[in-house]
Amino acid sequence: ACTYFFTRRKVKPIEQETDGSTQPEASADIQQEEKQEEPPHTKDLCIELLKQLNCEVTTSKENENRLSFEYQGEHFVINASNDSYFIEMWDPWWLIVPLDDLEQMSNVRKAINVTNSWGGTTVYYTIEEEQKFVLHSKRQCILTKEIPHVKEYLMALLNDFFTVHNRLREEIVPQNTEN
Repeated sequence: ACTYFFTRRKVKPIEQETDGSTQPEASADIQQEEKQEEPPHTKDLCIELLKQLNCEVTTSKENENRLSFEYQGEHFVINASNDSYFIEMWDPWWLIVPLDDLEQMSNVRKAINVTNSWGGTTVYYTIEEEQKFVLHSKRQCILTKEIPHVKEYLMALLNDFFTVHNRLREEIVPQNTEN
């Protein structure tokens, strides 16, 4: 998606250079055109797409750009602004390991390292005061209406969180048998 978006944005300067205009004039035209463009409306697009995926979206009272929703029984949070093309997706608190199970904690940490090397969704952990080792997932990406099949794109991004869950669990099993 990033490649598509950025190569598409670079097409206009190349086209303007080929018609004989000089570089400073082309730059001025591009800057003027960008000033006239509307903001990306990413948050609005995100809400619309989530509703199409039958998700009930709520907005945080503390942060109007934080969207919470359930997707396939899992709680997700997306930080999206109407001023940026980028969104930040979170799948918080999806696995909890007791801190007193040191062997399991060690296995999970090793599995996190292997899993994070596979793709764009990152798994990380926090240690909570209640003596819990808690796993979360995060992904940053672009969301714009210019992406072909943007609804399917968002759905694939969300489904990747479940793929990461499965990969991590599959990786923990060999770690347990090695110990």
